[in-house]
Amino acid sequence: MPAPLFTVINTFLLKDPAGAEDFERRFLDHVRWMRAQEGFRAHQAVRATERPEVYVNLGWWAAPDLFKQVMASETFQEHAKEFHRLVDVTADPSLGILRIDAEDTRAADGGGVVLVERFTVTGEAEAFEGAYRAYAQAAARLDGFGHTDLAKSLVRPGGYSAATRWSGPAAYRAAHRSPEYAAVLKLADVETLPASPVAGNRSPEVIRHA
Repeated sequence: MPAPLFTVINTFLLKDPAGAEDFERRFLDHVRWMRAQEGFRAHQAVRATERPEVYVNLGWWAAPDLFKQVMASETFQEHAKEFHRLVDVTADPSLGILRIDAEDTRAADGGGVVLVERFTVTGEAEAFEGAYRAYAQAAARLDGFGHTDLAKSLVRPGGYSAATRWSGPAAYRAAHRSPEYAAVLKLADVETLPASPVAGNRSPEVIRHA
Protein backbone atom coordinates (compact mmCIF):
# COMPACT_ATOMS: atom_id res chain seq x y z
CA MET A 1 0.00 0.00 0.00
CA PRO A 2 1.44 3.42 -0.91
CA ALA A 3 2.69 5.60 1.92
CA PRO A 4 0.31 8.28 3.25
CA LEU A 5 0.83 11.79 1.97
CA PHE A 6 2.60 14.38 4.08
CA THR A 7 0.05 17.14 4.70
CA VAL A 8 0.99 20.75 5.39
CA ILE A 9 -1.83 22.70 7.05
CA ASN A 10 -1.17 26.42 7.36
CA THR A 11 -3.54 28.93 8.94
CA PHE A 12 -3.00 32.54 7.86
CA LEU A 13 -4.33 35.45 9.93
CA LEU A 14 -4.36 38.81 8.15
CA LYS A 15 -2.59 41.50 10.12
CA ASP A 16 -4.75 44.07 8.32
CA PRO A 17 -8.10 42.89 6.88
CA ALA A 18 -7.68 45.49 4.14
CA GLY A 19 -4.71 43.49 2.86
CA ALA A 20 -6.79 40.50 1.70
CA GLU A 21 -6.53 41.28 -2.01
CA ASP A 22 -2.76 41.73 -1.86
CA PHE A 23 -2.33 38.51 0.14
CA GLU A 24 -4.47 36.47 -2.25
CA ARG A 25 -2.58 37.78 -5.27
CA ARG A 26 0.79 36.90 -3.72
CA PHE A 27 -0.51 33.56 -2.50
CA LEU A 28 -1.80 32.55 -5.93
CA ASP A 29 1.57 33.44 -7.46
CA HIS A 30 3.19 31.27 -4.80
CA VAL A 31 0.82 28.39 -5.52
CA ARG A 32 1.59 28.45 -9.24
CA TRP A 33 5.26 28.09 -8.35
CA MET A 34 4.64 25.36 -5.76
CA ARG A 35 2.67 23.21 -8.20
CA ALA A 36 5.80 22.82 -10.32
CA GLN A 37 7.98 21.58 -7.45
CA GLU A 38 9.03 17.96 -7.00
CA GLY A 39 6.82 16.08 -4.59
CA PHE A 40 3.86 18.48 -4.74
CA ARG A 41 0.59 16.60 -5.20
CA ALA A 42 -2.37 18.89 -4.48
CA HIS A 43 -3.66 21.71 -2.29
CA GLN A 44 -6.83 23.42 -1.11
CA ALA A 45 -6.88 27.04 0.04
CA VAL A 46 -9.98 28.49 1.70
CA ARG A 47 -11.13 31.70 3.38
CA ALA A 48 -13.34 31.51 6.47
CA THR A 49 -16.82 32.84 5.78
CA GLU A 50 -17.51 34.01 9.34
CA ARG A 51 -13.93 35.16 9.99
CA PRO A 52 -12.74 36.60 6.65
CA GLU A 53 -9.37 37.53 8.15
CA VAL A 54 -8.57 33.80 8.38
CA TYR A 55 -7.28 31.63 5.52
CA VAL A 56 -6.37 27.96 5.65
CA ASN A 57 -4.30 26.06 3.11
CA LEU A 58 -3.87 22.29 3.03
CA GLY A 59 -1.02 21.04 0.87
CA TRP A 60 -0.32 17.39 0.07
CA TRP A 61 3.22 16.20 -0.61
CA ALA A 62 4.75 12.86 -1.52
CA ALA A 63 7.22 13.05 1.39
CA PRO A 64 8.25 15.51 4.13
CA ASP A 65 11.86 15.61 2.89
CA LEU A 66 10.73 16.90 -0.51
CA PHE A 67 8.73 19.65 1.16
CA LYS A 68 11.72 20.56 3.34
CA GLN A 69 13.87 20.89 0.22
CA VAL A 70 11.37 23.30 -1.27
CA MET A 71 11.20 25.29 1.97
CA ALA A 72 14.96 25.72 1.90
CA SER A 73 14.95 27.21 -1.58
CA GLU A 74 15.62 30.89 -2.16
CA THR A 75 12.29 31.39 -3.93
CA PHE A 76 10.30 29.89 -1.07
CA GLN A 77 12.14 32.03 1.46
CA GLU A 78 11.40 35.16 -0.59
CA HIS A 79 7.71 34.27 -0.75
CA ALA A 80 7.61 33.53 2.99
CA LYS A 81 9.18 36.91 3.76
CA GLU A 82 6.46 38.63 1.71
CA PHE A 83 3.72 36.66 3.47
CA HIS A 84 4.97 37.46 6.96
CA ARG A 85 4.54 41.15 6.25
CA LEU A 86 0.84 40.52 5.64
CA VAL A 87 -0.14 37.56 7.84
CA ASP A 88 0.69 35.61 10.95
CA VAL A 89 1.15 31.93 10.13
CA THR A 90 0.41 28.83 12.22
CA ALA A 91 1.69 25.54 10.81
CA ASP A 92 0.29 22.10 11.63
CA PRO A 93 2.36 19.42 9.82
CA SER A 94 0.30 16.28 9.53
CA LEU A 95 0.04 12.86 7.92
CA GLY A 96 -2.80 11.97 5.57
CA ILE A 97 -5.12 9.32 7.01
CA LEU A 98 -8.12 9.25 4.70
CA ARG A 99 -9.18 10.66 1.33
CA ILE A 100 -12.59 10.00 -0.21
CA ASP A 101 -14.14 11.48 -3.34
CA ALA A 102 -17.78 11.36 -4.33
CA GLU A 103 -18.61 9.26 -7.37
CA ASP A 104 -20.45 12.28 -8.75
CA THR A 105 -17.83 15.02 -8.59
CA ARG A 106 -20.16 17.85 -9.60
CA ALA A 107 -20.62 18.84 -5.94
CA ALA A 108 -16.91 19.63 -5.80
CA ASP A 109 -16.93 21.82 -8.88
CA GLY A 110 -17.27 25.59 -8.85
CA GLY A 111 -18.13 27.21 -5.54
CA GLY A 112 -19.73 25.43 -2.64
CA VAL A 113 -18.30 25.42 0.84
CA VAL A 114 -15.32 23.71 2.44
CA LEU A 115 -15.86 22.76 6.07
CA VAL A 116 -12.57 22.68 7.98
CA GLU A 117 -12.84 20.68 11.20
CA ARG A 118 -10.13 20.51 13.87
CA PHE A 119 -10.57 17.53 16.14
CA THR A 120 -8.96 16.82 19.49
CA VAL A 121 -9.36 13.13 20.19
CA THR A 122 -10.43 12.29 23.72
CA GLY A 123 -10.68 8.54 23.12
CA GLU A 124 -8.51 6.01 21.30
CA ALA A 125 -6.98 7.29 18.06
CA GLU A 126 -7.69 4.04 16.22
CA ALA A 127 -11.34 4.14 17.26
CA PHE A 128 -11.65 7.77 16.16
CA GLU A 129 -10.12 7.05 12.77
CA GLY A 130 -12.50 4.15 12.28
CA ALA A 131 -15.49 6.26 13.29
CA TYR A 132 -14.48 9.09 10.97
CA ARG A 133 -13.99 6.64 8.10
CA ALA A 134 -17.51 5.25 8.67
CA TYR A 135 -18.90 8.80 8.76
CA ALA A 136 -17.05 9.83 5.60
CA GLN A 137 -18.23 6.77 3.70
CA ALA A 138 -21.83 7.49 4.75
CA ALA A 139 -21.45 11.18 3.89
CA ALA A 140 -20.14 10.28 0.44
CA ARG A 141 -23.55 8.80 -0.35
CA LEU A 142 -25.38 12.03 0.50
CA ASP A 143 -26.43 14.73 -1.94
CA GLY A 144 -24.02 17.65 -1.99
CA PHE A 145 -20.89 15.77 -0.90
CA GLY A 146 -17.75 16.52 -2.93
CA HIS A 147 -14.74 15.06 -1.14
CA THR A 148 -13.10 14.79 2.26
CA ASP A 149 -9.59 14.51 3.64
CA LEU A 150 -8.53 13.61 7.18
CA ALA A 151 -5.00 14.19 8.48
CA LYS A 152 -3.34 13.38 11.81
CA SER A 153 -1.25 16.16 13.33
CA LEU A 154 2.41 15.43 13.95
CA VAL A 155 2.68 18.18 16.58
CA ARG A 156 -0.73 18.41 18.32
CA PRO A 157 -1.37 15.51 20.73
CA GLY A 158 -4.67 13.94 19.71
CA GLY A 159 -5.01 16.46 16.91
CA TYR A 160 -6.67 15.75 13.55
CA SER A 161 -7.88 18.04 10.77
CA ALA A 162 -10.54 17.34 8.17
CA ALA A 163 -11.51 19.36 5.13
CA THR A 164 -14.75 18.41 3.40
CA ARG A 165 -16.23 20.04 0.33
CA TRP A 166 -20.00 20.37 0.18
CA SER A 167 -22.45 22.03 -2.18
CA GLY A 168 -23.60 24.27 0.69
CA PRO A 169 -24.25 24.51 4.45
CA ALA A 170 -27.52 22.56 4.27
CA ALA A 171 -25.63 19.54 2.96
CA TYR A 172 -23.08 19.33 5.75
CA ARG A 173 -25.69 20.11 8.41
CA ALA A 174 -27.68 17.11 7.23
CA ALA A 175 -24.55 14.96 7.44
CA HIS A 176 -23.87 16.18 10.95
CA ARG A 177 -27.30 14.94 12.06
CA SER A 178 -26.30 11.38 11.15
CA PRO A 179 -25.57 8.67 13.74
CA GLU A 180 -22.14 8.22 12.16
CA TYR A 181 -21.17 11.81 12.97
CA ALA A 182 -22.57 11.43 16.49
CA ALA A 183 -20.19 8.47 16.90
CA VAL A 184 -17.27 10.70 15.86
CA LEU A 185 -18.20 13.34 18.43
CA LYS A 186 -18.24 10.74 21.19
CA LEU A 187 -14.50 10.32 20.64
CA ALA A 188 -13.35 13.89 19.96
CA ASP A 189 -14.00 17.56 20.53
CA VAL A 190 -14.31 19.60 17.36
CA GLU A 191 -13.94 23.18 16.15
CA THR A 192 -15.56 23.93 12.80
CA LEU A 193 -14.65 26.61 10.29
CA PRO A 194 -16.97 27.02 7.28
CA ALA A 195 -15.00 28.50 4.41
CA SER A 196 -15.14 29.50 0.77
CA PRO A 197 -12.68 27.96 -1.72
CA VAL A 198 -9.95 30.34 -2.90
CA ALA A 199 -7.78 28.02 -4.99
CA GLY A 200 -6.97 24.35 -5.25
CA ASN A 201 -6.38 21.30 -7.37
CA ARG A 202 -7.39 17.70 -6.86
CA SER A 203 -4.58 15.93 -8.64
CA PRO A 204 -5.43 12.51 -10.12
CA GLU A 205 -1.99 11.41 -8.90
CA VAL A 206 -3.07 11.79 -5.27
CA ILE A 207 -3.71 8.45 -3.64
CA ARG A 208 -7.33 7.76 -2.84
CA HIS A 209 -7.85 6.02 0.50
CA ALA A 210 -11.28 4.51 1.09
